[in-house]
Amino acid sequence: MPHHTTPDRDFPPGPLRTITADGLAELWPGVALVDVRSRQEYFTAFIPGSLNIPLEELPSRLTDLPDTTVYLLCGSGKRSSEAARMLTSRGNDTVNVAGGITEWYRGGHPVTYTPPPPNPAGQANQTHRANRAGLGKLGRPLKTWRRTP
Repeated sequence: MPHHTTPDRDFPPGPLRTITADGLAELWPGVALVDVRSRQEYFTAFIPGSLNIPLEELPSRLTDLPDTTVYLLCGSGKRSSEAARMLTSRGNDTVNVAGGITEWYRGGHPVTYTPPPPNPAGQANQTHRANRAGLGKLGRPLKTWRRTP
């Protein structure tokens, strides 16, 4: 897994304000929530109404932030805590969501899933023909995963 960094790392040490996923759920949707995961991660599963600003884009997108307390979220809390330190050092009021979307999901809170984009017609037909023959895209046998009770 790649390490996510920002070009500006002169963040002051100190405690960050944090909130649990359940705590956020009590305030949601009445707060500004920024998800700092990559676009691909965000569009796979996201909290409805959240704003996606990937961590690496944050320094150049400060004007996109709402003029209020910003609740920051990522997959587990690491990238969002980095974003919180950066924004706090610039004068923004921030709260990091501990455990990120992982804990939000585990808590049973709403998540929107986006299906993968469709394959181009030619590729879909090739895949369909290979699947009917019991073969994957590369002509290898397909693996079948079964859930055991």
